[in-house]
Amino acid sequence: MNPAWVPVTGIWVRHDRPDRDPIQPSSYGARWQTRATRAAYLADSEDTAWAEWYRGLVEGNQSPQAGLPRNLHRIAVNLERVADLTGERTRQALGLPGMRPSQSQWPAYQAFGEQLAAEGAQGVLHSSAGRTRSRCLCVFAAGLSGLSVEGQPLRVLAPPPPPRGLRT
Repeated sequence: MNPAWVPVTGIWVRHDRPDRDPIQPSSYGARWQTRATRAAYLADSEDTAWAEWYRGLVEGNQSPQAGLPRNLHRIAVNLERVADLTGERTRQALGLPGMRPSQSQWPAYQAFGEQLAAEGAQGVLHSSAGRTRSRCLCVFAAGLSGLSVEGQPLRVLAPPPPPRGLRT
């Protein structure tokens, strides 16, 4: 079974360090890619972005203050070829484990994401591991030209309140 390809458009959210280009892909491994295949991660809302941030801090055994300051960016997305892996049944059919907030399951996801990127996928639409009923978007190099920054970022100097539905 292959995942469905869907277009993804609209305004998404990304947080990052103030010294980084908000469209620049991350140089570290994450759920859908290794360091070899760089990607940019976006969230469907500010609350989802902060849930993913808190989840990452917990896994890294860091305090919220250690992750600040952050810039919160609004990113316009216009992609045509995105693998839709939001459904649990779809992920199961592909042999992927249930979406949990744990790096221990990343190798299976990374192998699949690397395969998608090699096949020309612009990204992966997936459920948030950090917040129930929310979505995230991993954008591979092939999709970066479909992203543009909207307006000025919001500089965040103090930890925001943990959002509802947060899973760590």
